Amino acid sequence: SLQPDMYPGNCWAFKGSQGYLVVRLSMKIYPTAFTLEHIPKTLSPTGNITSAPRNFSVYGLDDEYQEEGKLLGEYVYDQDGEPLQMFPVMV
Repeated sequence: SLQPDMYPGNCWAFKGSQGYLVVRLSMKIYPTAFTLEHIPKTLSPTGNITSAPRNFSVYGLDDEYQEEGKLLGEYVYDQDGEPLQMFPVMV
């Protein structure tokens, strides 16, 4: 389940510099925005958040087996901004 958790290290870690995540919902939705949250630098044990996502894209899928989804937006997480950032659907 998707639960808020601000403890350093409790995250969806990806090996390397790229990764993807698929979230399956119980019904079809039409999102208007997405939020992404990362711990702030002040709570990071190392004093930096270089592991935070930077460039990311969001796609909409009809089902989890669909190979190509509809691009809903391409975004940049600002590591110097607020921990919780909102990104509107671009399409």
